[in-house]
Amino acid sequence: MELAERRVPSAPPAIREGAFHAYFVYDVADTIDVGRLASVAGQGVARAPLQLRPEASSGFIEFETQPIVARTPNTANGMTTRAKIFDYGVVSIRLSTPFTGTWAAFAAFTRRLRADEEITRMARATLDDVLAEIAPHLDEPHDPLVEDYFVFEIESFVTPVASTHLLGEYADALSSLVLCEERRLTPNESLEALRVNFAYFDDDLSVVQWDTAFVYDRHESAAATLDILEFANTQLAELRTYDRRLDAELDTIYALDPKRPTRRFGRKEAQDAADRLRYLIVDITELTDRSSNALKIIGDAYYARLYRGAAGRLGLKDWQKQIDSKVETVNEMYRFFTDQAQASRSEFLEIIVILLVAFEGVVGLLSLRH
Repeated sequence: MELAERRVPSAPPAIREGAFHAYFVYDVADTIDVGRLASVAGQGVARAPLQLRPEASSGFIEFETQPIVARTPNTANGMTTRAKIFDYGVVSIRLSTPFTGTWAAFAAFTRRLRADEEITRMARATLDDVLAEIAPHLDEPHDPLVEDYFVFEIESFVTPVASTHLLGEYADALSSLVLCEERRLTPNESLEALRVNFAYFDDDLSVVQWDTAFVYDRHESAAATLDILEFANTQLAELRTYDRRLDAELDTIYALDPKRPTRRFGRKEAQDAADRLRYLIVDITELTDRSSNALKIIGDAYYARLYRGAAGRLGLKDWQKQIDSKVETVNEMYRFFTDQAQASRSEFLEIIVILLVAFEGVVGLLSLRH
């Protein structure tokens, strides 16, 4: 009897106000001149500063350059869409739809929408419309790289629920929701799914996973949480873009076979390779600094801890370490090609000196004969 009861996890009360949010974060260019954008997809734009609740703001969190946001036409199935544009080359498309009903229906609802390929197509179509309008303001555009992220938001239950109850009595139901699993998880998996959680009051809770999040909070507070989760995903898209760019450049450099003798690996080829790597090092360093410093965090505020938790789940530090390692490899290649170019230059100058000496000798011999 006890085992049978364990197989049926307790479910929270019915949801009075909830929503499903699908984020598709695209890295589309090195930078975007957001200051010159007056409209997006035919809609007016507005600045999008972080709106933090005053109780949590013992520190300071703000965008260095505020992104701009624009509502785009609703999709065919009634989802609301919104485009947010960041100056470091990222466009985030969010598709949202409200929900009211039982917890079981909400779990099924989020599983179905997360797996719906039509949402992905709608997001890409929205991005194409946005890019068509902002194309003149893109610096070094490239093929978009996308990161998707899904947030299950609950503003209120029909009966108030404390965060401690969600993490305790309803932990099995909540962990299954966060991982989009229909079956009940093992206790260890349930604990891991809910490990990164944050609650400021006793009636709010945010649980962060690597590709999903659960947010239970009042609307004004939840908005800031959603913005911070979105920002962390823009950083992931940026880091993945830099990693892909470094891989492509290193593949090109390795194809040059720099181990060939200097006389076969010409001065111009070596100098061109060195110049390209120098530009890449400067470019990657500048762009990485720009995205990593886009959000200013001073003090140990609640939302700063939330951001660090999201960054940890997304593995941003691991991506940064990987990029730093590849940049160091690029630095070594740059030094090698610079040395090759200098060696080729020295060899060329030596040949010129030898030819000049030989020429002078020939001239001298001809003068003696005459």
